[in-house]
Order: sequence, then C-alpha cells, then structure tokens
Amino acid sequence: MIQALRHNTKTLLIIVIVAFVGTSFFVWGKGSITGSDPTAVATVNGEEIPLERYQRLYRSYVDFYRQLYKDRFSPEVAERLGISRQVLNELVQETLVLQRAKAEGISVGDNELRGQIQAIRAFQEDGRFSRERYLSILNRAKIDPATFEIEQRRELVRRKMEATIKEGVKVSDMELKQAYEFRREKVRAAWVQIEVSPLMAGVGVTDGELEEFMKRDPLQFRQPERRRVHYVVVSSKAFVTRVSDADVEAYYKGHAAEFERPRRVRVAHILVRVPPVGGSEAEEKARAKVEEAIKRARAGEDFAKLAKEISEDAATAGAGGEIGSVTRGELVPAFEQAAFALKKGEISREPVRTPFGYHAIKVLDIQGGTKRPLKEVASQIREKLAGERSDRAALAKAEELKEALGGAGDFLAEARRRGLEPKTAILARGDSLEGVGGFQNAEEAVFSLALGGVTAPLKTPAGYVVIRVVESLPAAVPPFAEVKGKVAEAFKRQKARTLALARAKEVAAAAEKGEDLLAVAKKQGFSSGDTGFFSRSEPAADRRVPAEVMRVAFQLAAGRVSEPVATPQGILVVKTLERRPPEPAGFDKEREELRQQVLAQKKEQAWESWAGSLRAGAKITYSSRLSAETP
Repeated sequence: MIQALRHNTKTLLIIVIVAFVGTSFFVWGKGSITGSDPTAVATVNGEEIPLERYQRLYRSYVDFYRQLYKDRFSPEVAERLGISRQVLNELVQETLVLQRAKAEGISVGDNELRGQIQAIRAFQEDGRFSRERYLSILNRAKIDPATFEIEQRRELVRRKMEATIKEGVKVSDMELKQAYEFRREKVRAAWVQIEVSPLMAGVGVTDGELEEFMKRDPLQFRQPERRRVHYVVVSSKAFVTRVSDADVEAYYKGHAAEFERPRRVRVAHILVRVPPVGGSEAEEKARAKVEEAIKRARAGEDFAKLAKEISEDAATAGAGGEIGSVTRGELVPAFEQAAFALKKGEISREPVRTPFGYHAIKVLDIQGGTKRPLKEVASQIREKLAGERSDRAALAKAEELKEALGGAGDFLAEARRRGLEPKTAILARGDSLEGVGGFQNAEEAVFSLALGGVTAPLKTPAGYVVIRVVESLPAAVPPFAEVKGKVAEAFKRQKARTLALARAKEVAAAAEKGEDLLAVAKKQGFSSGDTGFFSRSEPAADRRVPAEVMRVAFQLAAGRVSEPVATPQGILVVKTLERRPPEPAGFDKEREELRQQVLAQKKEQAWESWAGSLRAGAKITYSSRLSAETP
C-alpha cells in the first residue's frame, strides 16, 4: 500500500504528518502493539526497529484505510486487512534497503534534504517555499522538525537506492514488438449469459428442503453478537429559544478575547544550522557565528544584508531573512517566545536555539490586537447562544427521561406516555440506529451495559439518545424461523445457478456442433451479443459486454467455444469468431510510448525482485509481544 503512495509526494507528506499527530497512540486489531514500552518491535541484522516508528506507520495505515473504507472501517476490518503484518513488512523491508544503501555508500546531504523539503507543495505559498508555513504546519501537527527531517532523509536514501537498481534496466526491440502485439491484437467474439436472478423466481422450495440446506452449511447464516434495544431521541430542534439583543451584547462583553484579532509580529532571522548529530563542536561553532551576527547588527550593520551573507535558511536569506507576519502558535516555541518578547526594531540579545539551529531574531513591525465590532459578530453570537440553549434544554430533557425510563418497568409504554416515539432495534457492532445513524459512543455504551441497563444521554447529530438494553444475543446461528428468508434466497440462488450451468453446457455443446451461438441464445431468450472487434487497449464499444467475455475471448483460438464461465450475475459461454493481428505500420508510431510503459513495468519488477531478495540470508527477529499474525 505504502509503495504505491510513495509516488505521490503530497500524499506521503500527509501520511507522515498524520502519523506524528497526538501524544497518545491507539491501534486496533490482533497483532498490534500498544502502550509506551520502548522495546523494539523487530531486529534486522542487529538493527532494532523502534516501537515509535512502528506506531507512526501503523497510525498512517489506519488513517489511509479509514479514508478508503469510510464508515465501513472497524476493528474487525483492520484485523482482516492484517495491518500489523503490513506495517512490520514495510519497516523490515525499509530497514534492509537502507542497510544495503549504507553499505553501497549512498547517502543524502543537508542541501539535498533542504531542497526536497522546500519542494513540497504543502509548505509553499504562491509557488515558493514558506518557512512560516512549514513551521506552522509542523507545529500544529506537534511534529519536531528534526524528527520530521530524519524521516524525510530516510525516504530520500530509499529513493536513491531504488533509482540505482532501476537505472540499469533496459528494453529490447523484441520486447517492444511483443508488447505492441499484445496491446493491439484485435478479437471479435459472440457471447451468451444465462442469468441467475430470473431463474430464481421459478425455483420451488419446501420448508424441509430449506431446513436440510441450512443444516449442511449453517455457518453462512451465523450472526455476530448483538443487542436488542429500546431507545428514544430528544432533538435539540424541539427546544428553539429566543436570544435577545441584550443577551448578545452581554456575551460580547463577557468574552472579549474571542473577538480579538491576535497580535502579529513581522519578523526576520539569521539561521546557522546545527546538524542532527553535529556534536558539541558544531554547536559551539554555530552559536559563535550567530553571536557575531548579533553583535554586528546591534552595532549598526544592516540586518537584511547580514542575513543574505550569513543565514543558512535558503528560503528567507535572499529576502533579508524576513519570515513574514506571524501570530502565536505558528512558530516553534523557542523562536516564538523570543520574537514576541521583542519590541519593534529590536534584535535578540542572545542566539535562540531551536531544532533547526541557532537564530538571530529581529522584529520589523508589530500589529497590535484589535477587537471585531459587535455588529460584525452579532449573528454569530446569536446562533451560538441559541444552539447552546437548545442543546442544554434537550440534554436536561434527556436526563429527566433517563431517570424516568430507567426506573420504568415498560420502557416503551413510559416513553409513549410522555409523548415520545420509542423505537426498537437489534444492533451488531458497527450498525447504526434508525433516525440517528452510527456513532462510536453508542456502540461502546450499548455493549458495555448489563441487561435492563439504560445509557446516560448520548449526544449524536440527531440529538440526545437514551437507550435500554433488553436482550443480549450472542454470536450464533439463529433458529431457522428467524432466518428462513435468507435461507430461501441462498437455496434458490444455488438451485438457479445449477440450472444456469446446465443450460450453459447445452448452449456450448450446440455451438461446438456448428450451430450459431447467437441464434441458440435468442431462441432460449438469453442475454447475448456480438462484441465487434476490440483489443486489450480498446474495450468493446458495446457497454453491455461483460468484462469476463473479453478476457475469455483472448484465450481462445478463432472458432473455438469456451467452457461455461461463472460470473456473479450468471454463467457465460463465449465463442471467439475472429482474431486480427495488429497493423505493422502502427508499431513505429507507438514505439516510444510502449518503451516508456514497458520500461516502467520492468523497472518496478526489478526493484520489487531486488528488494525482496534482501530477506534471503537476513537475520530478522520479532518482538515476543507480537502475535502469531506477525510474518
């Protein structure tokens, strides 16, 4: 999964940043690791893979799959996907590649790393790298810039190693011709599909047949652990309240800080970097260089000229070190603290140390905080107060109901007596409530309650929900009567598919004897058609043609009929009518495009093969804290 995403710098950046967010860590699924134990998750040729790196990558995988599956993503899905196994494979593979890169003398210099980071669009404004934006993004994500740069350096080394392996791959003319023939060969076929759904209507069943069918394969009808619940919804929309002008004004006066435009400072700096592993000598040299710059600036030399001469921040040095106008929270803490302590025109007296190195800081201008006028924010305040009051009223009503319904012998009757419309549902994990939708705290509350228990009011987009658990249904195969409809559908589908297969065999046999396939299909009333000519690069023009028809047709010689082919919709029979070789004249026109495609494919195959070969002979051990899911 990550291999595909590596080709998209923006996506990779998002993954890296998401992986850093938060100080706590939560993972799902069998084989995952939790907690803050610093023990390595694996050791590769003596090099440990730290838990922290595993956690960051695991978090990025979870985030990726959550976006992919959306509401369908759950702990069970995470377990089926084997995310823990994927993460470990990725980390072991990366470690092996970086170890080989080190042995080959492949590395990334500071200038190269700086250029890579500055080229990331997320850190740019108007096409140019913005240090202000860079620091702001990392600060909001709670990412230490030094750690971020280490991860970026590892990725660059990996890319260099990949480029080294791929650069020797070539493509011969013979391979290009074979690719051209494969891509441009044309086929025309006739097809028939005996669909299952129409046949199901004609399948008769008895209860005895259905019960016997269910006994043969009961697990296909197994249902997960569930809870039968009663519930009521209290919507805040039912408690509309009026907010007076006096209320609005009082809130405005009492919450002045909410409406203040923050103080901003326009700041410039001179940076001398300290390498991540620079040691005390590098620290001293960097600090001394900045001290000298501060001394010269405070003696009257132009700060902007000094920045152009000395600063190692390529993004701002050319502009005299100017970062721009910033507010609190947009810069790393040490820099921000120093900058906001200075007056207009002042220069920091001492070098300021941050993860980037040592800085000399000058405040060019200060814009004092201003307050937005009441008329500008009145509607915003009114809406906020109305929403809060309605929400409080709904919550108060829901809490009152919780007490009343919790003590009532008959939840449904008591709810109706109070003018509510109670509902009943059977919930499995991941299910949603009718009229409410799905929300995590309901699932947690419902499955942790004892029978007869009533939840505290649960806030949802639809309002506050109060739920009583009335029955616990363990994971099991339910009684026949409860799932009779599902059993009947499965039974009919199986019978219909068997019938469709038998008819498909009859159709195929008739075509093999020389009868016209389409005429036989028409006589029987089956879906059918002539594909017209198509190729692997140009699908059939008729959108009705099932994709499986085209795949099967390429496997058959002209005039041959396929065996019946199962599809989700029914059973197919295909006859390849004609095969037409590609036009030789078209090869030269497509040669370069083919070369690029075949070369890219061969390079990817070469890289995957080489990277996979690193495991042979490698000594890899996994933490005992990992489950059997670990490879």
